[in-house]
This record gives sequence, C-alpha cells and structure tokens, in this order.
Amino acid sequence: MLGRIGKACFVTYFREFDNSSLPNKDVIEILMRETDYTKNSCQTRTSGARKIIQEGRAKDALMDISASSGVPPEIAAKAKRLAAGL
Repeated sequence: MLGRIGKACFVTYFREFDNSSLPNKDVIEILMRETDYTKNSCQTRTSGARKIIQEGRAKDALMDISASSGVPPEIAAKAKRLAAGL
C-alpha cells in the first residue's frame, strides 16, 4: 500500500493523514495545493495512508521507511522521529 502512497508523501503529510479532525477533503486539498499530484492521486494517497493508520500499522510503516535506502536521509530521519512518537 505504501507504494501507492509514496514513502516521502506518507512521512511528509503524516500529521495531516493522522489528524482525525481533518476530513479527507481537507487533506486532499492540502496535497493538491502543495504538490503536483492530481486530485485522483491525492484521494488515493489519502485513503491509503489513513487505512494504514486506522489499521494500527503506522509505526511499522514508518520504521520500514526509516530503514529504506530509497528515501532521502531527511525523510528517513523524520520517519524515525514520527515512529518514536507513536
């Protein structure tokens, strides 16, 4: 599922995805405003990320990202900090 979201996107927008007081439409608008993703892509990323979080798999996903050699070092470091806070 992370493949459809994007590891960097999951980490960068983790707080928005994890914020249950933000409706999906607001998260989608944030993504559309701050990225070059299409609306459909933003919807897919939002629903996928929220599913990972709701299923209690966020910490594992963040730890996997932090250990990934395929992400920039700053994304890996942020993923590790986020995982430590869960």
